[in-house]
Amino acid sequence: MVFNQTVYDKLQELRYILLLIAYILVLWAPVIFQSLSLSDEFSDVSLIILIFAIFNFIRKTKTASKILTFITFSLIFGKSATVGTENDNASILSWFTLLIYFIFFLRILLLDVWNSKKVNMNTILGAIAGYIQIGVIAFILFKVCDILFDGQAFSQPVEVSDLIYFSFVTLTTVGFGDISPVADEVKAFTVIFAMVGQFYMAILMALLVGKYQQEHGK
Repeated sequence: MVFNQTVYDKLQELRYILLLIAYILVLWAPVIFQSLSLSDEFSDVSLIILIFAIFNFIRKTKTASKILTFITFSLIFGKSATVGTENDNASILSWFTLLIYFIFFLRILLLDVWNSKKVNMNTILGAIAGYIQIGVIAFILFKVCDILFDGQAFSQPVEVSDLIYFSFVTLTTVGFGDISPVADEVKAFTVIFAMVGQFYMAILMALLVGKYQQEHGK
């Protein structure tokens, strides 16, 4: 019993870095290994790891959060709308449900980071995970738009890996221009996420790093 409690406490302590690792696995590992025959299986395993990381993160939150997490990912598995897989037949309802959930979870994550009494490396990693999650939200929203506009939302046909790439290029305001929005609504979302990405780094990350330096510089 004591051993189990120690493990639980350690997992809770590492919740930020576990979440960050899970995001990296879900978003980029399947893209890197997409040429392998086990790419789809790896994507499913990555999603399971993400579910574990999220449940570990919200373990001490309200029961409603846990129920919403369970319902959301049940829908995702049921409709095969897994992040990181090339599945254009994914239900619009599943993608939209995933969008709403990640917006909800972003609020939980950022409040947890902001309300931390002491800023340590895990807290900064949690803030980085929040930044990546904004990119995930952008990716899902662009995927929903692409479905709604029958594949005509962008200057060229796009797959999931293209949308992940475009979302983070937009968030970081790199803007290579190889993929560009065509629909007016998608253009508006692109501008919004470009601004959010800059404000996030300039305000939240700067405040956390500054507070970290103050605490550890004493």
